[in-house]
Amino acid sequence: MRLSRRLALGVSAALLALIAGAASQAPSSARAAHAPSRAPSPERPVPPPARPASLARPAPPSIPLQPAPLPPERLAPLPAFESVPVSRIGGVAHIGANDLARLLGATKFWRADLRKLVLRAGPHRVTLTTDNPFAVVDDRTVWLRAPVVSRGGELQVPVSLLDALPRDTTLARLLFEPHRGAVVKVPRGGLVRSPEVTSGDTLTRVVFPVERVADVTVVGRARGHFRVRFAGTFVGAAPESLPPASLVRRIMPVAAAAGSVFELEVASGAAGYRLVRGAGAADAAAGTVTLEFPRPWRAGLEEFALEARPSRVRVIVLDPGHGGPDAGVTVGNDVEKDLALALARLVRTELALRLGAQVVLTRDDDRPLMPEQRAEIANRARADLVVSLHFDAVPGTQRAGAAAWCPPAGVGAREGPLSPRAPLVLLPWREVALRRAVLSRAAAEAILGALDAAGAGPVRLRERLMVPLLGVDAAGLMLDCATLSAIPDRIRVEDPRGLQELAAAIAGGVARWAEGR
Repeated sequence: MRLSRRLALGVSAALLALIAGAASQAPSSARAAHAPSRAPSPERPVPPPARPASLARPAPPSIPLQPAPLPPERLAPLPAFESVPVSRIGGVAHIGANDLARLLGATKFWRADLRKLVLRAGPHRVTLTTDNPFAVVDDRTVWLRAPVVSRGGELQVPVSLLDALPRDTTLARLLFEPHRGAVVKVPRGGLVRSPEVTSGDTLTRVVFPVERVADVTVVGRARGHFRVRFAGTFVGAAPESLPPASLVRRIMPVAAAAGSVFELEVASGAAGYRLVRGAGAADAAAGTVTLEFPRPWRAGLEEFALEARPSRVRVIVLDPGHGGPDAGVTVGNDVEKDLALALARLVRTELALRLGAQVVLTRDDDRPLMPEQRAEIANRARADLVVSLHFDAVPGTQRAGAAAWCPPAGVGAREGPLSPRAPLVLLPWREVALRRAVLSRAAAEAILGALDAAGAGPVRLRERLMVPLLGVDAAGLMLDCATLSAIPDRIRVEDPRGLQELAAAIAGGVARWAEGR
């Protein structure tokens, strides 16, 4: 027992001595890197640090930035772009030279004799000197408002340098975002900043500062879930409060795999909406995108989609398109009828996990079905929703993503109960799906929104009664789940994980519709 205890104490002492020795060497090597040399040495690339994580020196203490970070619910969901946190030194935000070089894709060259660091990225060159408030960007001298300092063996650079970096395609564009306390690498789609809401007696405006005004689309026209999509990445925050008379009751960013999506809740008093790019004129490069919601009707307005919430959803029918000798579209080894059936089985499993509804497939093998047979299966099952699954292909075009086709929802009609004296309208049996057109559009928008958030976009919504919905007495839509002529879409559906993610997105959209969200 005593011998074991002595051995344990001896081993512990040896380990502590080893760690202490390594730790004592780390600062000396850091000091040597910044100590002036007796003889000038040529520029040499700085190798990446190889210090073990367990012996790494702690980062310099950070002081909270002003303005203070905002609560997560008002910030955009974590976007898919690179960002690094900053530290505040002497009241000024700084970024580490290593992080700066990585974001710029630059090579580092350290001149120990001059205590100078050179970053080279393509044709550009940035020269930074320790304890110097000036930097040289290409052939320009730039005042940084604060000196470059050394902390923990690494240069810390004032973020004001970012404004002086060249703006061309050979150099990544960086931006300091104070709300996040981070430097972000601007994606190709540009940035979308914090929206501003102003309201008067008869008009509410929501102004989005953007960099590419052309890349904006209204993807949901329902008042309760009005959605607008931007190609740029959101780096701001949702408004903390809205004007008392605002016709917009809520505005929040929602998750999106690419770009930015905002969801607005619009009051029933809004007569319609108008999307204005730029300052009311053709502004092709930068500016604002404005959503206008006036109270009285006026010429030039777009109308909202009619809204309805489903009652309890008990039965969902999935209709894999084509079958038997009807293969649908074929691109390479991808056959539409096979992909539709495989996807329908996956969606059935996903829906079983999310909803308590019964899920029925019109076909669970490779056999042909006429439109009348598909409608009969759905009607006999007393379906609450029918989703006909298909795939598209348009060779020779840039088309990609998903598209939904639903019965025309009568967007121009006014909401409200019908008069008891209104004449009875008889619909041909083939057009009975028109009775559920409003519910169908709501389901289509929910599913497309989920696909867009999962990165399966761009998404498109078309109002037309398609053949697979003829005679269907339920809410329904035909969904082109992907475009097989687009290489990224084809790669996604050929990968079992990609097809599974597609099924999960479709099921998520159905669940959102069924729950009235």
